[in-house]
Amino acid sequence: MSKHWPDIPGVTAVSGQARLPRRPTVAVRALAAAITSTNDGPVALATLYDRIKKSSGAEQARIEGLVGWLPLSHVAWFDTQGQLNLAQNTDLRDLALRYAAWVGTQRVPKNDADQVKRYAKTVVELATAAAFKIQGRRSPNAPQPPSLPPTPAPPDRSEPLVEEAVTDKLRALLKHLDSVFLERLQHTRASLLSLLAGHHVLLLGPPGTAKSMLARTLCSGFKGATYFEYLLSRFTHPDELFGPVSIPGLKEEDYRRLTKGFLPQAHIAFLDEIFKANSAILNSLLTLINERVFHHGRHRDPVPLIGLLGASNELPDPDGGLDALFDRFLVRLSVPPLAAAEAFLAVATGDLPQTAVPDDLRLTREEVETLVAAAKEVTISPNVSDSLVALWQQAKLHEWAVSDRRWRQAVSMLKVAATADGRRSLVPLDLLLLEPVLTPAPEQAAQVREAILEQLGTGGVPENDLRAQWLLLRMDRVAPLPEQQLSLGPTPHSPWRERLAIRRTNMDRFLEHHQIAVETLANDRRRIERMGENHLWLADLPTPILAAHLEKAGDLAQILRVAERYKRTLGSETSTAYSLLMTLPAAKARVYGRGGVCAIHIDGAPQPVLLTLAGEREERTDRRQLGPIVPDDKHEAQVPTLVLEPSAFLSWVDGRADAQELTANVRAHNARNAATALTSMRRLLSHTAIPNPSDLPQPG
Repeated sequence: MSKHWPDIPGVTAVSGQARLPRRPTVAVRALAAAITSTNDGPVALATLYDRIKKSSGAEQARIEGLVGWLPLSHVAWFDTQGQLNLAQNTDLRDLALRYAAWVGTQRVPKNDADQVKRYAKTVVELATAAAFKIQGRRSPNAPQPPSLPPTPAPPDRSEPLVEEAVTDKLRALLKHLDSVFLERLQHTRASLLSLLAGHHVLLLGPPGTAKSMLARTLCSGFKGATYFEYLLSRFTHPDELFGPVSIPGLKEEDYRRLTKGFLPQAHIAFLDEIFKANSAILNSLLTLINERVFHHGRHRDPVPLIGLLGASNELPDPDGGLDALFDRFLVRLSVPPLAAAEAFLAVATGDLPQTAVPDDLRLTREEVETLVAAAKEVTISPNVSDSLVALWQQAKLHEWAVSDRRWRQAVSMLKVAATADGRRSLVPLDLLLLEPVLTPAPEQAAQVREAILEQLGTGGVPENDLRAQWLLLRMDRVAPLPEQQLSLGPTPHSPWRERLAIRRTNMDRFLEHHQIAVETLANDRRRIERMGENHLWLADLPTPILAAHLEKAGDLAQILRVAERYKRTLGSETSTAYSLLMTLPAAKARVYGRGGVCAIHIDGAPQPVLLTLAGEREERTDRRQLGPIVPDDKHEAQVPTLVLEPSAFLSWVDGRADAQELTANVRAHNARNAATALTSMRRLLSHTAIPNPSDLPQPG
């Protein structure tokens, strides 16, 4: 076994940062330490970290990552005091298999897929080995893990943070903007939301794409708001933006500007070709748009600026010292020319409504202030927090240049969006509003969009859990449902009938998990569709979101086919016995040991199965006749057929009967070969009468 185990991106490391133990040996030792640490009851985190450190020698970050994974095993949980609890009689192999199942189903680059499988397989092998066998010794009265949380319910809109009339007004205002600005659904929503949150917008696009008209129309949507617009160049003088210097003030040695009618007195401002301004203007702009303060002389005047819309035909020069100004624009939108013929004709012929916002749709100052104040009470659920962390890591990995200030402003904007939508908490769909916030350049928009969509996924189904439960079925350790108790699997020495009954119980439990997953996925899709239709700030629900649900539904259908086939295998003793025979490998080409020496016919099975001395199935060589060879009367003397009761065969495979009992009626000169074939077959079946489930097809 190779001693070199590099980090697996997305599993043992994320964005180059340590996440889980890199070597399987360290992972198994850490899991073993977690088990022994909880033998006497719940253990505090500090104590757990220390014991895992001493046992495994792992780095602190990897220890914390593994401890953070433990609740995903469904047999470990943290109580209200923050102490780790482990379910009664959880052993190392059980916990390691759950860990390997989780690792083995993580999404990783294709180049790392083989390494993930090798890592997971090695973890199970090491945990199964005698040197790593550690049994939990918790009290029979130990608490059981809490049940899984139900699928998130639709957000509670019964007590919105703002009056419903404000939401209705915003919805009507957006409808008006959509009728005026064709093919600009995202632009109108993102720009209005940014202004409501008190942030600024950058519009990137060629001349003649209605950038300035959008700014003027947005301004008219705020009652009593003043508007300022100017085209900048490197020759623009500060007087043109900030107002002339007061001559009477100079006579009194008081330097100040007359700002009435200029940018410092505007509520909404539009500056075209903003990156072409000179340094004197840019320096004053930075403080004005960020701190809402205008410095002139010894005066620091607050400005009523709601938001600034800047426009440019191109991104700023990376070497032009404009990074600070560029970062001040929270929302950056590319504004392309019209693409649809219908939109072109409507614009070209002037067949559009008036751009001015009707008076009854204009937002008052009090409504905006109430909206912003109420947004502070919006909560962030754990799953949205996890998604934000993942996006933050992706931003660092791909160098999107998202500053800490930008993240803070982005979250505040999402809270305003939720408040305006009548919700008290963020939902995963709100993350779609971050695309124009995180995109550093138009050519990277697809990359940002893909990263956001990955965080949405199908949150209704616990990721990888159903596949992990299928792996645990081999151990008869399928997780209990909320109303069930965690039960131990059978011991290796239990009678095969008892083990078969327990396997059937676990199979039924798995199918119940599957049914819950199907219902949860359907409910989640309906919830997302309903939320997408009603979401104030999303014009359309992205197709990949619903496509992910369809893909997940296809995976569940494949899993169900395999599970139902295995359930039929366990349905009767006859089907179980015949299935064991059919799992035998086909005969290999060899000089000795090839050729059928006996056939086993399970009473009630479709047909007998011919065995070689190596215990393998002898297949037909005649291509016109497929399937196992069926002995005929002509070869009966050379190839004896053992007609067996299913229970007798299963008892023999399980080591509870002697081969001579099966070959008692076989002629002496055939009995020896038959006994050799039977012994070889039992070795291939691992001396167990319970067939193992087959592997599930890969997702997607």
